[in-house]
Amino acid sequence: MKPTKFAVTVVSPPGYAHSAAFHEVAETLHYALLSMGQDSVMTTEGRLDGRRHIVLGSNLLPHLPLPLAPDAILYNLEQVHAGSPWITPSLLTLLRRHVVWDYSVANARAFATLGVHVGHVVPIGYVPELTRIRFAEARDIDVLFCGSLCERRARVIDRMRAAGINAVAAFGLYGRPRDRLIARAKLMLNVHSRADSVLEIVRLSYLLANRCAVLSERCADALDEASLAQAIAFADYDSLSERAAQLLSSAAERERFARKGFSQMCSRRAADYLREALA
Repeated sequence: MKPTKFAVTVVSPPGYAHSAAFHEVAETLHYALLSMGQDSVMTTEGRLDGRRHIVLGSNLLPHLPLPLAPDAILYNLEQVHAGSPWITPSLLTLLRRHVVWDYSVANARAFATLGVHVGHVVPIGYVPELTRIRFAEARDIDVLFCGSLCERRARVIDRMRAAGINAVAAFGLYGRPRDRLIARAKLMLNVHSRADSVLEIVRLSYLLANRCAVLSERCADALDEASLAQAIAFADYDSLSERAAQLLSSAAERERFARKGFSQMCSRRAADYLREALA
């Protein structure tokens, strides 16, 4: 691969704090490109002269008409399903005009039915720069969920609290404030917003990269779950509270998942995925 100048773009509408949800993936791409000997910058611009843009947050572009370079790559990180508020006709029109990447095979299949061709499925990979959370000596949070709290997720949190588990839900926290909260948690929780959701690996990858023990609802796609069966503790939706109690009673089991999860994440080298997609 010949040296190229890249720009990793995070679409950032003014006053919209949740663009920060893309920052860890942006950092992953940026540091992976640097490790490959490429010139890379992180930016909120969509058209810098002489640079090939990899754009995160393209679902926000209908709300922020950002000028894009014609050869910009739009890397989708949203779940693609009927009824999604993000997968709009205007977004689909935009995606059809650009090279599209996705992190999920299931998403790529769903896009195909909508007339969008995904050029490459680029899994979420690992760079060492993302391993940076220092855990508190005394972790005072039993279970932590980070993300939007829909009714389906809130029900699980309520069940845990009713069982005497100190379960905390945090929404709208990113970067260091979120990391400080993660550092206090014994167990991280992942619950789908919909029963048929794609595994939230965009969120989970950062937790695995930081040696977090993770409990997740089982996947709709058995292949997603099988590849991470040793890295994440999976349980049925109705059994999440009971499984959390089991994990909280065994520091050794939590440590085993944390260790296996970190090892699994480290094996998913972002540079390898990028090199193949850009070849």
